[in-house]
Amino acid sequence: MIVLAREVFLCKCPTAVDAPARDGSPDGEASDLRFVRGDPSHLGLLDPAHHGDEHVHDFRGRLARGETWLLGLRAGRVATYTWLHDRDTCAYPYLPGCVFDLPADTAFGYDAWTPPELRGGGLRRRAFLEELRLLADRGKKWEASFFVAHQLEGARRSLGLVGITIVPVWRAALGRDRRLSLTPLGEPCGITPRVG
Repeated sequence: MIVLAREVFLCKCPTAVDAPARDGSPDGEASDLRFVRGDPSHLGLLDPAHHGDEHVHDFRGRLARGETWLLGLRAGRVATYTWLHDRDTCAYPYLPGCVFDLPADTAFGYDAWTPPELRGGGLRRRAFLEELRLLADRGKKWEASFFVAHQLEGARRSLGLVGITIVPVWRAALGRDRRLSLTPLGEPCGITPRVG
C-alpha cells in the first residue's frame, strides 16, 4: 500500500532482467507462489483484517479502468500483489503536485502489498520479477515506481539479489513551507513532471 511520506524517489527498473535460476534464488519461501491477473472474482480472497469495504470498492474501480492486478497466490490465499497501469502519467497522491508524465515505453507499478506475517521471505522480490516479465511481454522497457526515501536503499539491496536494478530519476520532497520540490537525478529519461 502507499505509504505517507514527505520524501519519495520516482525510480525506473528495466524490464529486461536476467533472473537467477530458481535453485539459485534467495527466495526459497517464494517458490510456491502462483501468479494470476486478478479480476473481480479475486476480491473475495482479500483478508478483511487488512482490506475493508473501501479497499474493495477502490480495487473494483481500478479493474474497471483496465489496470492490472498482479496477484501472488499461495494455497488459495493472497500472499502478495501489485497494481500496474500503462497510462501516460503517474502520481504520488500524498504529495500534492507530485505527478509525472511517462514515455510510451514505461508502465507504472504501485500499491505493492504483502501480509505482515509473510513479509521478509522474498515474496515481493519474486513478484517484482513477475511484474517486470509481464511488462516486457507487453513491450514495455521500464517500470516506474515510487520508493519512500528511508526504504530506497533496502529495496535496492533486496531487489539486486535477483538482478533488478533500481534507477532513481526524480526526488520529490515536501519542505517545511509545504512546497513540493522536484529534483532530477541523473540523465534525462523521458519521465518529466507534469506542469499545470
